[in-house]
Parts: sequence; C-alpha cells; structure tokens
Amino acid sequence: MYQQATQYPNSKFKTQLCRHFTSNGVCALGLRCQFAHGPQELRANSLQTGYVEQVIPANNFNKVQGINPMIVNYKTQLCKHFNPQTGQCKNGPTCTFAHGESELNTMPYLQSQYQQMQQQMKQMNQQQLQADLTQQILVMILTNMELIFPGQQQILYLLKQGQDKAKQGDTQGASDIIKQIIHDQERSKEEKQQYQQIYNNAQRHYDQKLKEIQSQQQQQLY
Repeated sequence: MYQQATQYPNSKFKTQLCRHFTSNGVCALGLRCQFAHGPQELRANSLQTGYVEQVIPANNFNKVQGINPMIVNYKTQLCKHFNPQTGQCKNGPTCTFAHGESELNTMPYLQSQYQQMQQQMKQMNQQQLQADLTQQILVMILTNMELIFPGQQQILYLLKQGQDKAKQGDTQGASDIIKQIIHDQERSKEEKQQYQQIYNNAQRHYDQKLKEIQSQQQQQLY
C-alpha cells in the first residue's frame, strides 16, 4: 500500500524533549525548534518505526515550519555564515538570521512590542518579589521586637497585630505599628538601641536576599 511521505528536517526531529521548554515552559525558537515541546510532540525515531519520512533542505525549512516574528531580533539581520551559492548555513534550520534578503523580517514593530512586554513582565515580577521580601522582613522585625518588651502585654498585642498585617500584605499598616511603638515618648534609650540593632540586621538580610533573587533572574535569562 502506498504510504505518504511525512516531511521532517532530519531523522531526529522531535525525538527528544526541549530542555528550554521543559525548564521554563517557553522556547525562544518557537515553531522552529527541532525538539519536542511536551510529550504530545514526541515521535519515535524513523529508524525504529520504519515509516517513511522525507528530509527537506534547510533553505526550504521555513515553508514547512513557518516563522515566528515574535522572537527578538528574528531574521532582522543577514546571516554571516550563510552561503548563497550552496544554500547552506552551519546553524542549519535553527538559525535566527536571514538567509538572503527575501527572509529579512519586515515586522520589527512586533519585536518592539514583545521586548516591551518582556520588560514589563520582568518589572512586575521584580516588584512582586520585593513586596514578598518586604513582608517577610517586617514579620522578622516585629517578631524580634517581642524580645525588647517581655511582659508588656499592650505592646506585645500591637506587635501581633503588626505581624498579621504584614502577612496579609498590609506593609504600610505594619510599618505604622512599628513607628507607633518606637516613637513613643516612653521608649528608653536602651529599647531604641535594641530596635536599631534588629532593624540593621533585617536590612542586611533584605539586601542579601534581594541580590540572590536578582542573580537567579539573570541566570534564567541565559
């Protein structure tokens, strides 16, 4: 019986999971990626199954896979490794540079929008991480302040209220309670010094954690 040929760029196409998609849920190559984006895209190696497949030239790959203009800088510059005489490029179908002027991306505004969206998402994530970290630091300060006022039930009650506010995301309310307690005229010099030490330790902890978060975000970009 005649079996229609299935077109693939090579025999290993979609036979392994994409590590970028598996780790991050997204892949910069989009439809042009030769690895599987999820188990549903996995296919058995043609040598194992015996079905017919047709390997297509790299310069015709766009006709089958389509292009993804949302990839930053996708096809906006001519490829330095593409040989127009042989039609070959050392990066093959995964190359994101244009193989000839006919492939140059004419929709740069999409890339600009995509870059702006990425920047906005990065800023939102950064703001959320800082907000979460601020909540944790406030809870730490308010909890440690209990050691300054042992047996002073009214102040301990206020500190518990402040911890609850911080955990609920009301950082302004939690900060106001700290100010109310520390700025009270009845506070002794020793109590204020103890608070200052707690605050300094919390600030160092905040700075250290923030650097760790920023470092992790930079690593995720590569």
